[in-house]
Amino acid sequence: MQNNMADLNLLWAIIAQLCATSLNFMGMTIQKKAANDLPKIGLEAGLIKSAKNFLSNKEWIFGFGLNYASVLLNSVALALAAISIIQPLYGFGLIVLVIFSHFYLKEKITRIDIIGVLIGIVGIIVIGLTAVQPETLSYTDLLVKFFDFRGIIFLSVFLGLAIILYLISEKITKNFSVIFLTISSSIWTATSFLFYKAIASAVRDLGIIAAFFGEGWLYTWSFIGLIALVSSIGLVMLNIAYQNGQCVIVVPIWSSLQVVLPILAGIIIFTEWINFSTNTIIWQTIGIIVMLVSLIILSISNGKKEDTCALLQKNSKNIDESIESATPNPILEESLDQN
Repeated sequence: MQNNMADLNLLWAIIAQLCATSLNFMGMTIQKKAANDLPKIGLEAGLIKSAKNFLSNKEWIFGFGLNYASVLLNSVALALAAISIIQPLYGFGLIVLVIFSHFYLKEKITRIDIIGVLIGIVGIIVIGLTAVQPETLSYTDLLVKFFDFRGIIFLSVFLGLAIILYLISEKITKNFSVIFLTISSSIWTATSFLFYKAIASAVRDLGIIAAFFGEGWLYTWSFIGLIALVSSIGLVMLNIAYQNGQCVIVVPIWSSLQVVLPILAGIIIFTEWINFSTNTIIWQTIGIIVMLVSLIILSISNGKKEDTCALLQKNSKNIDESIESATPNPILEESLDQN
């Protein structure tokens, strides 16, 4: 009976994660297109003005809303299954994005897209068929592991690296700066998945009221504060990277690390693979690698499309400005005629 329940939870977790990643990538695409039309964050407008520009843009807000709807579904998945099983399915969102872009954005599906989609489907099948639900980690045990030596070292190393990469990005040439900024952004954002798992586990074990207002309320609200912090930092850095660099560079790096870092956390901090058989570890590793290949292929393809679209928009804007500047001024012409 318990095995059947575990299998059912795993199935629902996989479904929830597939839906979450789909909404997430659609939201990101809408946000990227909106960001391209907004003034650059920073010196051009100032931080407060930049925030107002984004928050007053309906298209960006809609994309942001899709992202947070994906967060809720992702939290359900994290509450029901191990993060090392759930997170590799992140790449499914790009498969949906190919279809979404074709019908909604009228983008052509290329041969590379088809190859990436087929590889991704194979990866999902391998992960789904070979996934084994480890023993569910209780909320209390999860807290212990967070504050254990391995948890503290893991978070300190990666968040410290994110800070260092950001500082370096401010001192180097633009091309390398975008890469370092993207990696830093990805680390901050990927860390939020760990905190979401903590909150989801609290709600699962304690219920919503007890999790947020019971004896352990301080932990829950602390995790919410940490999510707000790391997500905000990651979001700002990502939008700066979008505006300063090419999507063909930003998207593959950012997306790949969203898969790799949470998986490493699941294995190292939460010891999710400790009781897996050798065969399970091998097949899960193969599935993860296949999904990463699909993710990188589709990310590069999507990035090229975004860069081409941005270039066309820029050229169109320049042409319009040139035409406008070349349009005769009736008042000036009348003045010249009189003279």
